[in-house]
Amino acid sequence: MKYISTGEAARLCGVGINTVKRWIQKGELKCVITPGGHWRIIERDFRSFLKTHDITPLLPRPSRRHKVLLIEDDPAMCSLVEGALELSSFDIQYDYANDGYTGLMKIGCMQPDLLILDIMLPEINGLELIHRIRKSGICCDPRIMVITGAGDRTVVKRGLDKAAPDAALFKPFATNELITCVEQQLSSKPLRRSRSL
Repeated sequence: MKYISTGEAARLCGVGINTVKRWIQKGELKCVITPGGHWRIIERDFRSFLKTHDITPLLPRPSRRHKVLLIEDDPAMCSLVEGALELSSFDIQYDYANDGYTGLMKIGCMQPDLLILDIMLPEINGLELIHRIRKSGICCDPRIMVITGAGDRTVVKRGLDKAAPDAALFKPFATNELITCVEQQLSSKPLRRSRSL
């Protein structure tokens, strides 16, 4: 199932994001709410809405998108990352997992261009996760960006040196730092053609 953000819906309809939110609040446009509290519109419902209201999208849906998977157990951090991805100048398909094992399964299904993960995860920590991803030789070979709030930076940096992620951010960080880091990582990874929408 494909989802689009309220911002993307607003761009396609040529309206402000608050207009899209009003359509949702009035029940004219269906949506789901992510664990981070953001609204996502199911693509087929959006197409139906466009047809019902005789709206022609301003821009065609892109056939190529950057895929980003976040593996993070903190809902507040998930919400922050999701909001930052919406502000990015890149067209991003986003998903998340709240533990390492679920993340490993989603990597196989989604084949992300960029994997953003926390080091301190339940079940399996982020450094071990990086080791497993690199050892498995998964076909998508994502760029890996670590976000961590771990207290002892010296110990963490030693672990990061061994795991060798492509980028690392220490919490707390500014939203623009996150956006810049994500865009740098996506710029250095060529796009794969995604399946048709």
